[in-house]
Amino acid sequence: MKVRGIKRGQTIELLQDINLPDGTEVMLEIHQAHSNGDEKRVRKLKDFFETDWEGREDFIKTMEELEKEKSAEWQRLYGHSFH
Repeated sequence: MKVRGIKRGQTIELLQDINLPDGTEVMLEIHQAHSNGDEKRVRKLKDFFETDWEGREDFIKTMEELEKEKSAEWQRLYGHSFH
């Protein structure tokens, strides 16, 4: 069984349920997961927002539609507008 986790001090926090009772002893083989580091993610976001918005009408339209959906869901759940 492969399970992802995050090391915090002497504890490894599992990112999914492994369906074992608490207190069960387990053996671990540790491999460092390769993920996009924070620096890489920040660079990608910075590159995205620094480029010209011309030609990104699809993106803008999608964001507007998501905002409308969020507002409609908020209205449905709470009976009043989000804003």
